[in-house]
Amino acid sequence: ITMVAAPGVPGGAIMASLGILSSMLGFDDNAQALMIALYIAMDSFGTACNVTGDGALAVIIDRWFRK
Repeated sequence: ITMVAAPGVPGGAIMASLGILSSMLGFDDNAQALMIALYIAMDSFGTACNVTGDGALAVIIDRWFRK
């Protein structure tokens, strides 16, 4: 539920989940820092895959409906 508004903000998903990580999962400050570092390192790859997939689907749709 905390991730719904996060996709528009780079790194926003991990910041939105910090409260849950600490309160419900018991992550201390060091574990939260590690989660932030790992998320920031992989976030750009997820964005690149999303953009590439959107472009590939656009090419397929364009070729399918081109007459």
